[in-house]
Amino acid sequence: MLPEHRDIQRWIKEKYSAQFEVLAEIDKTNYLPDRDRHWYQPDVVLRSRKNPKNIRYIIEVENDPMRKAIVGACLLADCSVKEMCSEPAALIFIVYSEIGRRQIKNFKDRIEVIKGRLTHLSSIQAVTVEEFKRGKGLEIRPTRKKRAEAIQS
Repeated sequence: MLPEHRDIQRWIKEKYSAQFEVLAEIDKTNYLPDRDRHWYQPDVVLRSRKNPKNIRYIIEVENDPMRKAIVGACLLADCSVKEMCSEPAALIFIVYSEIGRRQIKNFKDRIEVIKGRLTHLSSIQAVTVEEFKRGKGLEIRPTRKKRAEAIQS
């Protein structure tokens, strides 16, 4: 794992630990849907503080995401959320390498192709690390109710 990869996970943990239970790979491996059936191991999981079983966000930090790996991670995330949660969760890919930044449109195109088949993910996004840190194009909120209220106002 590259130092930048760890740094992004640390940044997410510091930024969102007041709002969520933050499970980052830098602390331990994140087994989804559980420790006995660990078919998917995302980099960061943000869980609801009120209901720890509810995963709000799954975050994949990518150095050089391959197009096939993006689709596979989407499928695994969707299956995991189906097994573990009563509500949909969002999946975010954070791309930090120069190669990944140049290919971000390709990754977004792949996500668009698979998105309609994933019924347990509320949204799937691919963003650069700079966009993520600025919050460009996405809002991370602790509950769905607040998100709905914010959209209506």
